[in-house]
Amino acid sequence: MSYIYKAFGFLMKWCYDLFENFGGYAIALLAFSLIVQIILFPFGIKQQKNSQKQAKLRPKESVIRKKYAGRTDRETQMKMNEEIQKLYQEENFSPLSGCLPLLIQFPILIALFYVIQRPLSYVSGMDESFIMEIKTVVEGISSSFADQYASMGVKQLSQFEIPLIREVIANFDAVKAAIPSVAEYVIPNFSMFGSFLDLSMTPWAAFDGTYQLLIIPVITFLSAYFGQKLTRKFTYQTQQAAEAESSMKLMNIMMPLFSAYLAFRWPAVMGLYWTYRSILSFIQQLLLSRLYPIPVMTEKELKEAEKAYAAQNKAKPYKASENQGRKSLIFDDDDEEEILPETQNKSIVSDSDEEPDGDSIIPKAPLK
Repeated sequence: MSYIYKAFGFLMKWCYDLFENFGGYAIALLAFSLIVQIILFPFGIKQQKNSQKQAKLRPKESVIRKKYAGRTDRETQMKMNEEIQKLYQEENFSPLSGCLPLLIQFPILIALFYVIQRPLSYVSGMDESFIMEIKTVVEGISSSFADQYASMGVKQLSQFEIPLIREVIANFDAVKAAIPSVAEYVIPNFSMFGSFLDLSMTPWAAFDGTYQLLIIPVITFLSAYFGQKLTRKFTYQTQQAAEAESSMKLMNIMMPLFSAYLAFRWPAVMGLYWTYRSILSFIQQLLLSRLYPIPVMTEKELKEAEKAYAAQNKAKPYKASENQGRKSLIFDDDDEEEILPETQNKSIVSDSDEEPDGDSIIPKAPLK
């Protein structure tokens, strides 16, 4: 992972050197996020093509699911999944191929987060021992800095590099007097819109009077909420995902709220970075949906798939009304119903004295 950190750290430093006089760290971070999004774009193409192929198989998959509709026992579900997997194999499609790009991107996204947290290490180019020396000097100058991070239990260097920059800038002459070599390094400028917004500050400090910092967690929440909502609109949704949409409503609001909470507790620049990521991810998905559009299943395609399935299995197309309530593989659609003797007029597995439905020896199970 250290090689990934160094590579993206070099890229972040290059972006800052380029935009130091044109917006400082905020614009450099936007350029950095955009370049990274372009680097990850091929993985997005791979995922979109995988979704495109899965969407083309949806009519055939829907026919299989329709055949087993209303039957929820484990054996039936296993048989349905076996048929779907067989379909995927025949069509040379693997659902897991869409997960591979995500797995590859995961360590990259972790590295990005780590690099953004450590501007003194990757933008200024300071080593850890030198940063700790500066921290010791700053703690001697600013007791509020020492008390603040001691009360929060902060121990990792990555958690206080950004706030340390603010203290170095505010007490530069004193720090320079104690450590003259600090003047040889570039100290990132975290000001945004002049002195209106200091991205090195934490939004919870708004309670001390810097209310403009509350803008960051608000835009973090809005970009996360509407970003995921719009991204989903242009992303292929499997049949199971579409059916579970209503149950995901709480999660759809909780994740943006959690992002907003972190943006409130961490330096404002982190919330700005998440905002950039949400917006750029949506733009990427919008572009992919135009370049590789997802086909929409039509009624005609579904009927053709039903005819092909029926011909392949040499059976009549499945009719839900004929098997409504049956939840066992004893009543396979491809099997003929067994004709029982006339003397058999009660279910052998039911305690009820009611007559069974038709000639079945097992009563219809109620739909769950």
